[in-house]
Amino acid sequence: MSTQTNTTNRAFVIETDTALLHGVTRSAEPLLALFKENGLEMTPWQIIQRVVGSTPERFVDQAFPGNTKPGLPEAIRSTVLAALQQGAAKLVEDVGMIVAELAPKNVKVVLVSALPDTRLKEMLGDTLRDQVQVVQVKRSHCFVYRSETWCAVCARVKVHTRLSVAVVGSAISCRAALAAGLHAIAAYDPLMEGNDFSGADYVTGKVDKKMVAEGLRRLRLA
Repeated sequence: MSTQTNTTNRAFVIETDTALLHGVTRSAEPLLALFKENGLEMTPWQIIQRVVGSTPERFVDQAFPGNTKPGLPEAIRSTVLAALQQGAAKLVEDVGMIVAELAPKNVKVVLVSALPDTRLKEMLGDTLRDQVQVVQVKRSHCFVYRSETWCAVCARVKVHTRLSVAVVGSAISCRAALAAGLHAIAAYDPLMEGNDFSGADYVTGKVDKKMVAEGLRRLRLA
């Protein structure tokens, strides 16, 4: 995790894999190809219904009864992580804008991801890596944060949940962030556009200055 001199207890805690890297959309095509290679035809919508929010092991057990595909769960994880790493340019652009908007307000930028800390910092480059805090969430499922995850991340970076904004890309994570006590801004992954983001303070398909301003408004800083 990057070190920071910022002592604020306010933060934007960002679900990097979906809200910034659009991991569901990026991984849909390679996952569909992977499943087809293993004899299973699916659609992108079925990935949202059956894969997002489930563990790879649970999905494989349900899709291939009898444990006939023991290596498939790890192949799913590898496919997702490879897809996430394709988004370096988007990550730098979005995070650069967010940092520029939040730094004058003394609000931390926290990036939460399934990617290893070192890889995410490499993607950010020298300019940004020391301006954000990076937390790797080692979880067995794909693209989902539970309420306890949001609480644990906030505790780790020493911010208050009630004084933080979760930037989420899926409805499941939105509900979890709200349950943990954070404000929620939904910057949805394109394939998640049809999700029910009830309870979110703001819903958008763009990571832009307006999105950041809406989050700052919830923190009474705009």
